[in-house]
Amino acid sequence: MTITYEQARDRVRAELEPTWSTGTFTIDDRTIVENDDLYVFEVGAREFLKDGDPAFEIVGGVTVVYKEDGRVGSFPSVQVALDPSIQRRPNPEPLFS
Repeated sequence: MTITYEQARDRVRAELEPTWSTGTFTIDDRTIVENDDLYVFEVGAREFLKDGDPAFEIVGGVTVVYKEDGRVGSFPSVQVALDPSIQRRPNPEPLFS
């Protein structure tokens, strides 16, 4: 069962938002980032992602969702940045504003 981008985004929210403690939980979904195996999500505090407040910046890995089974995980950001299989495209219907 392959999940859709929207289902993956919902899984990230369900997994991370309940215990979020740094600012206001936000997923910046203006760009869909993916390869054949997973979706990559930019998750952080709205105060940083939208307003640019460095006090709310979170350093570390990026959140991923495996397309095959919907598992939520994390990769080092450098691994995603250097992976040539990762593709980026504008999201035609982002929720982030």
